[in-house]
Amino acid sequence: MNLREWEYILMIAQEKSISKAAEKLYMTQPALSIFLSRLEASLGTELFRRESGGLSLTYAGERYVDIARQMVSLNRKFQQELCEINEERLGRIHIGTSAHIGSIVLPEVIPAFNEKYPNIEVAITEGSSRMLEDMISRGELDAALMHLPFQNLTGADYVEIKKDRYVMAFSKNHPLTSRVYEKTGEKYPFIDPREAAGKRFILSFPYQRVRQISDMILQKAGIVPDIRVTTSSVQTALRLAGAGLGVTFLPESYIQLFRWVREPCFCYMEEEWGAWWTFVIARPGKVPASGPVKEFIRIAEDIFKSET
Repeated sequence: MNLREWEYILMIAQEKSISKAAEKLYMTQPALSIFLSRLEASLGTELFRRESGGLSLTYAGERYVDIARQMVSLNRKFQQELCEINEERLGRIHIGTSAHIGSIVLPEVIPAFNEKYPNIEVAITEGSSRMLEDMISRGELDAALMHLPFQNLTGADYVEIKKDRYVMAFSKNHPLTSRVYEKTGEKYPFIDPREAAGKRFILSFPYQRVRQISDMILQKAGIVPDIRVTTSSVQTALRLAGAGLGVTFLPESYIQLFRWVREPCFCYMEEEWGAWWTFVIARPGKVPASGPVKEFIRIAEDIFKSET
């Protein structure tokens, strides 16, 4: 087995679907299916049960996945050591990110990183906060662009990069527009989140970090939200808010990512509401960082801390 084949099995186990795994691996479904069938035949046992709800690991599959994770982790450690030995002339770093954070951070960091390490490949994995925490815990990423607070991640190292304010967003025709107030020198007006009591809300799913911060704000405001729409897309939530369907929350830095048909009204909240999250770069605590990983983190610190 080569490293890529170990990664095939890990991706199938993660996605619980041949088709979804093939899509993530940029290969065809038939090719991945043939690979798995041949592997199971050579082992003389099935690694996955084929069920109506998708694929699930057999006991042999669970053991195989455990070994595959160890092999991938060992290879990464070796690559890091080799990168140091070769004075970082060649190699690869694995960076995890959510789609929105990556859209903001990576275009700023990677060009500067490539100037110093033109032959170091940056392999990017996009996923939810939960998925990134799991991958960091298993040592499958060199670093991950994430936000505090962590939900299940322990034993990781992280560097705080930037605090990002949250804003409340709603239609410019919404009754809440009469409750906003201006503050000198601020880009957006302010609102007391308690003013949104009894209003309709558009929120993301509970497992998303955006929703967890939103819930914290609402809890402090004593509001049990009337949730009319739940969506995994911040952009969809904002467009629905702009169309007058409810109130939503988002980090201020995300506003630059979207274009509007109906631009919402954006409002800050006072410091007492804790309406922010902290952008960090997390790393597996037990794995020493290579020179390129340290440099990637340093560049992100230099760029984004200078903006605060």
